[in-house]
Amino acid sequence: MHLLKGNDILTKHQCDVLRGLAILGIFLHNFCHWLRGGFHENEYTFHSEHGERVWSYFTSGVDAFAPIQFFSFLGHYGVPLFLFLSGFGLVMKYEREGSKKIGVIPFLGYQWLKLFRLMVLGFVVCALVYLFCDSSLHPWNETVAQLLMISNFLFESPGSAIVPGPYWFFGLMVEVYVIYRLLIYTTKDKKQWRWLMPFLLVLATWLVMALNDHHTKRIEYMRYNAVVAMLPFAIGVLVARYGMPRLPRWSLAVIAVVSLPLLAVANLNFQAWLWAPVLVVAGAVAFIKLFQKYSSSGTGVVMKPLAWIGVMSSFIFVVHSIPRMFMFKYVLWRQSELMYTDYAWLAAYIILTFLLAWLYKQYLKLIPSPRLKDGKIITFSK
Repeated sequence: MHLLKGNDILTKHQCDVLRGLAILGIFLHNFCHWLRGGFHENEYTFHSEHGERVWSYFTSGVDAFAPIQFFSFLGHYGVPLFLFLSGFGLVMKYEREGSKKIGVIPFLGYQWLKLFRLMVLGFVVCALVYLFCDSSLHPWNETVAQLLMISNFLFESPGSAIVPGPYWFFGLMVEVYVIYRLLIYTTKDKKQWRWLMPFLLVLATWLVMALNDHHTKRIEYMRYNAVVAMLPFAIGVLVARYGMPRLPRWSLAVIAVVSLPLLAVANLNFQAWLWAPVLVVAGAVAFIKLFQKYSSSGTGVVMKPLAWIGVMSSFIFVVHSIPRMFMFKYVLWRQSELMYTDYAWLAAYIILTFLLAWLYKQYLKLIPSPRLKDGKIITFSK
């Protein structure tokens, strides 16, 4: 079977489109699952009844709120898609032939500074909005830990220590970067370990979750930390290192079509649920590859907007909880069920989020960005 290698696996444009799909799922999910009447998802813990309710809803007849319920339950699967792209991108950037060796401290320092620069203003604004809306202070130690990107690792119950906003994900990425540099990057020139180390990490993280299926708090803690990241991240590493089969259109179409119902089925069983990120990555990549084949330029009416959203994805992620907090505090949490006006609020949320993301991007142009020079020295430039 012919393998796609290098940039033929996923072009930069295709990666941007995948990021667009991922952030659409995440920031729409973070609105829809807060609505009264929205389906509860299986993100940090597993409950088979959540999957059964969704399966029954989409197979026995849907109503006008189907898009809201779809994103409420499945939108969070944009996270493993981002993790897949992170693994793929790190290999493509740092493991190409002729790439300079990167030191441990410079690499980790560079990644931490890059994340901190991206999140700090959004975090501060979100914290002030949370304080204004909630009229209470979050414990200072949890807030500082969140700012330093260690809260999800440091506290026994991360779910109650990650306010405000979705910034726990930055702590997860710090952990992923540590694992990549200490365990995965070091195997790039060792033939027998290039596949074995990512495989062992997947096996170890799957095993520790599989053996704790009745311990909800342990599962929740692990899924706020790097344990949950290793499966999609390792897939990205392996695809970048070894390539991807060149599949005919019919195969791509089958994968793209069946991945979504299989994802719903996976939410009916705990062990299947642990492997759901494989379906997310396979389905999304197949969809993009298939659509690319039917688009002569790859910048059609679907791909071009998705690529733009993908380029803006990091800014969207940082700011999207700010308008959401106001809407829910003063309007949407006063409802007891889904209403047709929720779509108007959703549209306003999307518009405001995109506007804030654009403004945030302009702001960051004024802030010096860290650079890694020769893999050893961190510099700053605009």
